[in-house]
Amino acid sequence: MTAANIAALHAVDGDGRPESVAFEVSEYRSVLHWPVDGDSLGAYLEVGPEVGALRMRAGLGAEVQWWLRLRMLAGPVLAVPGKRTEWTFLTQPATDDQRRRPLPPGVEPVTARVLLPTPDTDRSVTHWATAPDLAHPSLPLFSSVVGAVRSVLYGHRF
Repeated sequence: MTAANIAALHAVDGDGRPESVAFEVSEYRSVLHWPVDGDSLGAYLEVGPEVGALRMRAGLGAEVQWWLRLRMLAGPVLAVPGKRTEWTFLTQPATDDQRRRPLPPGVEPVTARVLLPTPDTDRSVTHWATAPDLAHPSLPLFSSVVGAVRSVLYGHRF
């Protein structure tokens, strides 16, 4: 099945906007080539040597994603609702050097499995703030997301 065929399977609402985007475990594996396992509760992405992830509060995350979009560097971002909604940016894996460097305040690396939305996952548990682009499934560099956070926090405009 091609990316276009999979995209056509996902519904749109009456205004033509995409409804809650979610993929099956097989789509995460075959189309996006992510290391995903699944069970009756959902799809789990193994963060590590193939995919990296950074977590931050939603407000900062929205500004960072805007900064990345302006530079055509944006990638998929998960929203995890709760008392304090957090966004998880999926990235290319961090290098050893990048793992040793301190992260900006309010940003933490994700080192465990991440729950990905499937059609059966309740939006109150997790959903895509920015869904993966099936036509261009590459992830942004870890350093690009960290640089965007620094730019947003410290006002650098490069």
